[in-house]
Amino acid sequence: MGEMKKIMGNTMSDSTENVMNIEIEGLTEKEVREVQKIFARFMKKYKENQERETVEWLAEQLQEELPERKPEEIRSIAHEIAAAVEEYNRDLEDLNKSTKKGISKEAWLADRIQDGAKGMAVNQYGDYLRAIDQNFANANAQMARTILRADGAVSQNINLDGFMAEQYHVNNFNAKAVLENSSYRARVCVPENGQYGKNSVDVMIDDIKTGQKGVARYQFKYGQDSKSTIELLKDGNYDNQRIVVAGGQAEEVGKALPGKSVTDHIGGTEKIKIKSDPVTKEQMKKIQADAQQKGTIPKTDWNSYQTRELAVNLGKQAGQAGIQAALLGVGIHLAKKAFDGEKIEADDIVKTAITTGSDTCVKAAAGGALKVAAEKGVITILPPGTPAGTIAKIACVAVENVKILWKVAKGELTLSEAAEHMGRTSVSMYAGLSAGAVGAGVGAAALSFIPVVGPILGGVVGGMIGYTAGSKVGETVFEVGKKIVKTGVNIVKKAAETVVNVVSGIADFLFGWI
Repeated sequence: MGEMKKIMGNTMSDSTENVMNIEIEGLTEKEVREVQKIFARFMKKYKENQERETVEWLAEQLQEELPERKPEEIRSIAHEIAAAVEEYNRDLEDLNKSTKKGISKEAWLADRIQDGAKGMAVNQYGDYLRAIDQNFANANAQMARTILRADGAVSQNINLDGFMAEQYHVNNFNAKAVLENSSYRARVCVPENGQYGKNSVDVMIDDIKTGQKGVARYQFKYGQDSKSTIELLKDGNYDNQRIVVAGGQAEEVGKALPGKSVTDHIGGTEKIKIKSDPVTKEQMKKIQADAQQKGTIPKTDWNSYQTRELAVNLGKQAGQAGIQAALLGVGIHLAKKAFDGEKIEADDIVKTAITTGSDTCVKAAAGGALKVAAEKGVITILPPGTPAGTIAKIACVAVENVKILWKVAKGELTLSEAAEHMGRTSVSMYAGLSAGAVGAGVGAAALSFIPVVGPILGGVVGGMIGYTAGSKVGETVFEVGKKIVKTGVNIVKKAAETVVNVVSGIADFLFGWI
C-alpha cells in the first residue's frame, strides 16, 4: 500500500433529527407496541395485588407469560428482578449522595468495581482496564489518521478501502490481544518520511514483552475479486511476508500462488493464537463510502468484542452525560412513532411513579415485560437468555430517565443538569453489573450490547412508560427528549473540539455507528 496515511482531524454530524431518526436493526415500532402490551399485563397484575410482595405477583405474571418454564425457574427470575431493582435503587441513592460531596460518578464507579474485584489485585485489575481503554483510543486515532487528510477532510482516494482494511485488521487484532493480556500487538507500517519502498511491509506484529519487532509480517492486497487480487500479486516479491486478502478470496488466491502463505486475517498461527476477523471487499467498500459520503469514521470500543467475553467497562464512556442523553432520544423517538395514533388508556399508577418517584412497582413490571419479550423473541435486539437482573437494570434506567425528563418539563432541572443526571442513571446500572462480574471471578463479562443498546432500549421503554401514563405525559417526555438530544449532541461536540488532532472517543462512540 503506497500512499502516505494522512494526519487526522475530526468530522461529525450534529443533526438532532438525524440522531433521533436512527434505525436500529432488530428494534421496530411493531416490537415496541408488543412490549407495551406485555408491560400493560404486568401493571394490571400489580394493580390487582398491591398488598402482596413484589416477588409474588411478579412470579405469577411471569408464569402466565412463560407457561413452558418450570415454577422454580420462574420464581428465580422474579427474585432476580426484584433484587436487581432494589440494588439499583440503593446504588443510585449512594451515587447521588456521593456527587453532592464532590465525588465524580466515574470515581464512584471505579471504587465500586474495585470493591468487587475479589481475588485480583486492584492495581493489576486497574492496569488491565486502562490498557483496554488506551487501546481503543489508539485504534480510533489511527483509523482517523488513515481516513482524514491533513486539513481534516475525508480522503477521497478511490483505494481508501485498502488502507482502511490494514487498520481494521490491526485494530481488531489488538482489541483481542489486549483483552487476553497478550504481549503481541499489531501495527500499520508507516515510514517516517512518508515514502513507501517497493514490496514494503504493510503490517507487522511485535512482541511488546520481549521487544522483538516483526514477529509476523504482512502484505495486504484487496482486489475487487480473487482474479484482480492475483494480478496485483504477480509482479511483487513478498518473501518473508504473509499475504492478506479480502474475506472469501484466500482459498482461490492461495491456489493460484502455491508456496505463498495467503490468509484473510492476521495472527492465527501456532505462535500467535490471536487472529483478526476477516472482512470482505464489499464490507470495506461500504465503510469507505460511509466515510467519504457521510464523514463516518469507524471506531473500536467495548462493542468490538460482540459475543465474546467483554472486559468490564469502567464507565468512562457509559457515564458520559452527552452520550446517554443522545442515545436516549433514539429510543424515545421510536416509542413515539410506535404510539402515534394509538389510543392508550392512561395508567394513574404509572403517572404517579413518574411524577412523584414512587416507582419500584413500575421498574419491576418493566423488567418483567422486557424479560418476557426477550425470551419470546418479541424484541430481537435483546438476546434470549440475557440475565433477568441485567434486563431489570435497563428498565430501572428507563424509569429514572423519564422522571428526569418530567423534572425538566416542570423546570426543576436544566437540560445540562438532566444530561448529567442521565449519566448517573447509567453509571448506577454499570456498578452492579460490573462489580458482580468481577466479584464472581470473571475477568470479563458478556455485556457487549449494554453500552449502546442499553441506553437506546432504555429510551424505548421510557417513552413507552411515558405514553402509558397518558398522552400528555408521553408528548411532554418526547418534546423534552428532543431538547435533551440537542444538548447531548452539543456536549459531545464541545468535548471533541477541545482535543486537537485526536478523534474524541466520546464522538466516536456516539457517531461511529450513525
